[in-house]
Amino acid sequence: MGATAATLWFIDVAEPKGILAIAGRPDEAASRVIAEQVLGGPVAGRPESLARAADPLPGHVYVAAWGGLTVVTHEGLRVDRPSDLDESWWNLLPAHRTFLLVADPERAVGGFAVRADGAPKRAFSAHPVDILEDEGLPELFEGPFWAGAHPLTYAEGVVPDPRALPFHPMEFAEQANREILGFRYTHPLDAADLDPARVQVVDFVLASEIPTPAPQQAQAPGPDGAPHPPVDQPQGADPDDRGKVRSFFGF
Repeated sequence: MGATAATLWFIDVAEPKGILAIAGRPDEAASRVIAEQVLGGPVAGRPESLARAADPLPGHVYVAAWGGLTVVTHEGLRVDRPSDLDESWWNLLPAHRTFLLVADPERAVGGFAVRADGAPKRAFSAHPVDILEDEGLPELFEGPFWAGAHPLTYAEGVVPDPRALPFHPMEFAEQANREILGFRYTHPLDAADLDPARVQVVDFVLASEIPTPAPQQAQAPGPDGAPHPPVDQPQGADPDDRGKVRSFFGF
């Protein structure tokens, strides 16, 4: 199964792959300004990897600004069609190019969009048997996919749907990410891929939502003067509610 992703990149450099290959810690001050704009108030941040941040938690925004290259990931970017994304996201930062990647393995949906100087250039989104959006001229990397070089893989016993695309849309979308940024999120990575687990971003939440630790109350000593042992807390259930197994394995 492929990786989950909801990322928006603002690109003002000729070769973002080169920036990411040498990127260290992002500019936290610049990243914070963006996070406060998204969340609407003062924020607190901590380091996180891009691999983890690509699947954003509710109430969090993950930002990394390196000067000329910025990534933002937030649950508000989870759209089925790139054209459904509110214009405020595209206009969050001025940039020569903007690139959206959305991948949802729960529903086997993948999509991407590219804008140049604010104008839509290419947008695609699909389920393996249903194209949701297909706008603009195809990118060069798309040729082999449409030609059948990356066929769908099915679970054992599943009869291929005659309406199916000749590729998995999540793999297709992640290849767009690889072409522009030099990596994909789904393992195994190619030898030439950057590892998103080694790219640092900042995980921001509203500072007002960080709970204040309650003061610890001292326990009375036991009969022999020794402190009471800690009380085990009941562990909550962690059911797996991911739903039924899907027909498509992914890629």
